[in-house]
Amino acid sequence: MTDYTGHVAIYKQSQWFPVPWKGFNGPVYSIIKHQQQQSILFAGQFDSTGDGQFFNENTAQTINLLSSATISAGNSANFGDNTNPASVVCSQSPWLLQDGIPGYWEAQFNSPVQPSVFRLSNAHLDGRNTNEFNIISLGSNQYFQLSYTDPTTGQLISCTDKCILSNDPTIAYQDFTVTTPITTTGIRINIDSWFGSSGGLSNVQIFRSDLSLQPQPINDNPSTISCSNTPSSTASTTGTWSQVFSYQTYRNFLIATFPATELQSNNVSVTYQPYISGQGMYNVYATTPGCVGTSTCDQRTQVILDISLNPGTTTTYALDQQNAADQRTLIYTGPITASSTAFQPTIQMRVSPTARVPSSGLVSIAADSLEFIRNNTGTVLSSILNYYPLNNTWLPLPQQLPPSSTVHSLQSHFNRIYIGGNFKSNTTYAHLVSFDFDASALIPVQNTGLNGPVSTLLLLNNSQLIVGGSFNNTETPLENTQLNHVAIYNLDTNTFSPMNDGLDGPVKYLYHSLLDTTTNVHLSGSFHLVNGSNVYMNAQWDLSKNQWVPSSSFLLGPIATQLALGNGQALYLGEIQAAQTYRANTMASLVQDQWSSSISSIDPNATVTTGVFWQNTIILGGSFTLNNVHYLIAMYDGTTWSGLFDTVQGEIHTLLVMQEDVLAIGGQFKGTLGTIPITSFALYNLRQQRLEQVQGILRNDGSPGQVNIIRSRPDGKSILVAGDFAFAGLLNCNSICALGSDSRQWRQLGDNIQGNIKDMSIYQDSITVVGDLQVAQTPTGLAVLEDFNADAWRASSQDILSTNSLVNDGRGQFIVSGRSENQFYLGSWNGKELNKIDTNLGPSTEIIQLMYLPIQSSPSNARYPADSDTLLMAVGHLDLPDFGTASAALYDGSTWYPYLVTSTSNGTSGSIHTMFTLSECCTPKSVRRYLSVPAVILISIAISLAILFFLIALAFIYLFFKRRNNIKYEPAPMQEWKPKHRPSSLLAMLDAAQLTDSAFLSTTSAAAAAATAAAGSSSKQNHLAYSSAVDGGGRRGPSVDISDTARLRNSSGMSAAGASIPFSALLAAALKSNETTMASDASPKVYYAKFPFEAREFGELAFNAQTPIVVTDTSDDVWWMGYKDDGSGNPISGLFPSNYVSKAKPF
Repeated sequence: MTDYTGHVAIYKQSQWFPVPWKGFNGPVYSIIKHQQQQSILFAGQFDSTGDGQFFNENTAQTINLLSSATISAGNSANFGDNTNPASVVCSQSPWLLQDGIPGYWEAQFNSPVQPSVFRLSNAHLDGRNTNEFNIISLGSNQYFQLSYTDPTTGQLISCTDKCILSNDPTIAYQDFTVTTPITTTGIRINIDSWFGSSGGLSNVQIFRSDLSLQPQPINDNPSTISCSNTPSSTASTTGTWSQVFSYQTYRNFLIATFPATELQSNNVSVTYQPYISGQGMYNVYATTPGCVGTSTCDQRTQVILDISLNPGTTTTYALDQQNAADQRTLIYTGPITASSTAFQPTIQMRVSPTARVPSSGLVSIAADSLEFIRNNTGTVLSSILNYYPLNNTWLPLPQQLPPSSTVHSLQSHFNRIYIGGNFKSNTTYAHLVSFDFDASALIPVQNTGLNGPVSTLLLLNNSQLIVGGSFNNTETPLENTQLNHVAIYNLDTNTFSPMNDGLDGPVKYLYHSLLDTTTNVHLSGSFHLVNGSNVYMNAQWDLSKNQWVPSSSFLLGPIATQLALGNGQALYLGEIQAAQTYRANTMASLVQDQWSSSISSIDPNATVTTGVFWQNTIILGGSFTLNNVHYLIAMYDGTTWSGLFDTVQGEIHTLLVMQEDVLAIGGQFKGTLGTIPITSFALYNLRQQRLEQVQGILRNDGSPGQVNIIRSRPDGKSILVAGDFAFAGLLNCNSICALGSDSRQWRQLGDNIQGNIKDMSIYQDSITVVGDLQVAQTPTGLAVLEDFNADAWRASSQDILSTNSLVNDGRGQFIVSGRSENQFYLGSWNGKELNKIDTNLGPSTEIIQLMYLPIQSSPSNARYPADSDTLLMAVGHLDLPDFGTASAALYDGSTWYPYLVTSTSNGTSGSIHTMFTLSECCTPKSVRRYLSVPAVILISIAISLAILFFLIALAFIYLFFKRRNNIKYEPAPMQEWKPKHRPSSLLAMLDAAQLTDSAFLSTTSAAAAAATAAAGSSSKQNHLAYSSAVDGGGRRGPSVDISDTARLRNSSGMSAAGASIPFSALLAAALKSNETTMASDASPKVYYAKFPFEAREFGELAFNAQTPIVVTDTSDDVWWMGYKDDGSGNPISGLFPSNYVSKAKPF
C-alpha cells in the first residue's frame, strides 16, 4: 500500500487497502459505527493522520544526533562495554555511570534547535537503571519543563528538576514533552538517583517542533546514519564550502569563495530537503548572514532558489546576498506536499546566471538556514476521528479531548457516544465522558467520571453501560461505595452502581457471549479472585440477578472479543493461554459422558492426590478446606461433603478399601486423632466411623516414612504397603511390608530390597514392584518376589534404573513405564525379560499410571492386547505425535488417541496423577469368538446329559433324607478336650536331653504334665484353670489355678508355675535338639527376641528384646507357640509373631 502510515486498514476483495487518510501515527483501540451520524468512529492514541491533514508538530522532526551533534558525558563508567555515551544513539548499547556517583549525558548541536520531545529508554542492565533526572539547556542552564504519562497510573505528570524514568523492563521508552519551548545549542540530562548500583540510559532520541535546515560542511567521515523511523531533513552541499564564524551574530555558517572568472562555470550549490510530515499551508523563510561580520561585502552577489515543494511544480526566487546585517526573507508561502517515497519537497540554492561580478574579483556565497513554518489554522486531532463514508470526509470531534489522551473504548447510544480511556480535564471530566452530537460538546457523567483509567465499555439493554478498568471509585468519591475495577452506569438515571465487591485486579475486556441467550456479562483482565474464589482472568456477571456466575468451562487469559462462526460456534480472540470445555479443580468425575468437579464448588483451592469409592461415597485424599477447617481426606456421599484428618499434617498418597468397610490410608503424615497417634499409615472403619490402632510407617531416623501404594492380596488375608520407609512399627521392613487383615500384625516380605517403590502388582502368589530400587545393593527399576513366603527379591536383568508404573493384563504379562538414560520408555515384562515398546511418544512424556480400559468402539479395530476388548490407557503427561500434550491417552498397539487434555492455572499442560473407578477395573478380556456348528451340537448334547444326571441325583438325595428321618439317633458324648502338647512328647524330649539334674529327674511326670497343659473352661468356676495331663499311672495331677492375672507378669500366656520343671531345663533340652528338624513338642528350638512384643489378647506371650524363647510349634506362618522364663525360673507359654524372633543370638 503506497504511503500507508499504519495502525488502520481496510480489507475487501481479498486485499488490504489503506484508509483515505492513509493511517495514523499511533495505535487504534476502538472502531464503532454510529447509526444516527452514519459514520465510523476511530479511537486510540494518535494525533496525526497519514495524509498530513492532521499531525503533531512535537514529533514531526527528529534531530540526527550522529551527524548534527557532539555527544559527551560526565562520570561515565571507567571500564567495560558501557562507557561510550554515543552508544545510546540508535540503541547501539547501554551507557552507564560509575557506581554510586551522579553524572550526566550531553549533546551539543551544530546549530540552534528547539527540542519538543525527549524520548528516553532506561539502561535495564544488571539491575542498573536511572530513577530521577532533569534536562537543562546548555548556556542558560535553564530547566526544560516537561510532561509525561505515568506508565503505572496512566496519569499525566508535569516535572522540571525531578522527573522519573520507569525501571519496568516491559516499557520500551517514555516520551517527555517540552511544555515551554527553549531554543538551545545543546542539552544535558542530569541523572541524580538510580536503581541498582548506578544509573544509565540505553537510548536517547530528540524531536524538534521547528523545521529549520542548517547546511554543514562536508568532512572526511560524514555520518548518514539515522535510527529514527521518521526520516530526517537534510541540507547537502556541492562544491567547496568552509565554516565561518560571524562576529556580528556570534554563530557559524557556510561560505563558498571562488574567483570571479568562475562565476558562470562553478558548481557551488546547497540542496535543502525538508521532511514534511503532513500536507498543509507553509511559510518558508531563508536566513542570509550579514556581510559586515565576515568582511565579505565586496564579494557578495545574487543567488537563485529553485523551489519544488509540490509534484510537477517548480518556482524560482532570486535572492540578493549583499545585505550588511542578517536578513530573514520569506521566499515561499503556500501548500507543501507531505514527504513520501514518491515525492520529496526540495529547495536548491545556486549562483544566479545573471549574477553581477563583485569588484574584488572574488565571489562569496553564504549558506544559512531555511525555516518551514506551518500555518496552524485547522482543528487539532486528539485520539478520535469521525469518518463519513457517504461523502468520504474525515474530521476530529468538534470538541477534542486533551492532548496526549488515550481512548480505549467507545460505545454508541442514540446521538451520543461514551468515551472511556486515560484522560483528564481539570475538574470537568476524568476517564469517562460522553459526547453529544446535537450539542457538539463533551458531557460529563456522574461525579465527573472515574478515578482511574477505563479500559473497556459494553452497552447492554440499551440502558446499562458496563465499565471496566483500573479504578475503585468515581473521581468525586461515592460515599460507602467501592467500584473495584468494574461498575454499572445507568444511562437513564445517570448513576453508578457496583458489582458486589468487584474484582481484585484491572478489567481489560468486556463482552457478551454470542452463544449466550442470558444477560450475562463476561469480564477479562488481570484479576484472580471473585467473592473469595479463584478465577483465571475471566468472570461472569448476571445482570438480571445482580450476582456473579461460576463458569463451567475453563478459559485462561484475557479474551478481547469473539466472532460468530455459525452452527452455535464462536471464535474467541485475545491473550488466551489455555481453553478447556470443563472446569475442574484438581478432581473431575465422568458420569454418563458428562464431566463434573463437585469439590470445586465447595473448595476451589482443593488439591486431590488420590481417591477411592466406597459404596456410593467418593473418598479423596489431598488438601481440602471445608467450613474453614483443613482436612487431608474429604468424603462425598452424593449430597454433602465431610472431612477427616483435620489434626494431621502431611500428604495422602494412596487409599484402599479392605474388608468391605475399612479404609487403609497411606502417605507421609503424622498426627493424632483422638488419643490414637498415626504415622504415614492408618486404618479407618468407615461404617463405625472410628480409627483403628495400627503401628505406623517410619524411616531409619524415626521420621514419618512414605507410603506410595497399597494393594490387597487376592485371598484378602493381608494387604501390601509399599513406598520409601525402613520400619513398620518396630519391625525392620524396608520399602514393602504386609499387614494381616485380621491380626493387624506387620510381616516383612523379603529382606534384600530397599529404595522407593512407586507401583506394585500382584499376580497369583508373586509380587512385582517398580521404582527407584536396590536389590542386594544393586540398583534396579523392577523387582519380583516369587511368592509371599520367599526370602529374597529378584531384580530385573535389564539395566532399568527408574520406573514409575506398571499394569498386569491378568495373565502374567506386564506393561512398565519409566525413564532410562533420561529418556522415556514403555516396555513389556513377562516376568523374565523386558522388551521395549516403540510408541513414538515425545521425550517430555511422564507416565504416572497405566491401566486397561474396555471400549465399545474406536477409530480402528485394533485392540491392546490384540486378542482383547481393551486399549491401554496411560495417565500423566504425554507428548503425543502429531497432536501435542495430553493428560490421558489410549493406545491400540500402533496409534495413540488423546482421551483427556488438561491445563494448569498458569497456562501449561496439566498432568493427571491418578484415575479410579467405581467398579474394579480393569484387565483385558478375551474377545468373544463363535464356535463351529459341530462343536455347538456336541456341547448341547453334553448339557442335556448333565441335566439328566442332575435330576437323578436329586431323586437319590430325596430318598436319603426320607430314610434318615425315620431313624432315631442318640448323640454320642462329646470327647474330652486334650492339650496339643502331649506329655509323651515332652518326656521324649527330656529323655533325649539326658539331663542329670536330680531335682528335675524326680519330678519328671508332674513337670511334663504342667509344661504341656492346655486351656479349658469350668462351668462351675468363673475363672480359668489348667489341669495337669494324665501321669504315667493313669492318675490325674493337681489342678493349677491361674485366674490371678497379676501372676501373668504382663503376659497372657499359659503358665506352668504349679509344676516343678524349671525353664532352664526346657532351655537346655532345646539347645541339644536336632537342628535339622522343624520345631515341635518333640524337638523344640531356641530363638531369641529381636524386638519387644506386648501381649494384647489372652493366649499371647509377651517378652522383651533379647529374651530366649523355647519354640515348640512353627506350623503357622505368622503365629508360633513357645515358652519363656516367667521371671521366677518357671516356664510360661503363649503365642507370638514369628517375625519378632530370630535364631541368631543378639549382642
